[in-house]
Amino acid sequence: MDDTYCVKCPCCQTILVIERRTGKIVEERRPILDQSTGDRYQDALKKVRERGAIAEEKFKKFQAGREARSAKLDALFKDTLKKVEESGEDIKPVNPLDLD
Repeated sequence: MDDTYCVKCPCCQTILVIERRTGKIVEERRPILDQSTGDRYQDALKKVRERGAIAEEKFKKFQAGREARSAKLDALFKDTLKKVEESGEDIKPVNPLDLD
């Protein structure tokens, strides 16, 4: 004979596993998805696939932002380099051996 019974909440679809003798809640099973198919395995599989798609979307968004930032920095560097060349200043790096 089974020592527990299950009660499903009609509002939130949570399943409570209750011990028959003591009346204590042994386990609480919340639904994996809002729109459950009724099969926990299928719900879990669907959630994993959705999570992969969300991660891929976030990665693509991050890549696009990174490329835009890189292009902006390249343009700033080229603009500054062009200004230095147009000014005619002869800027050479300081040789540490010449400081003695």
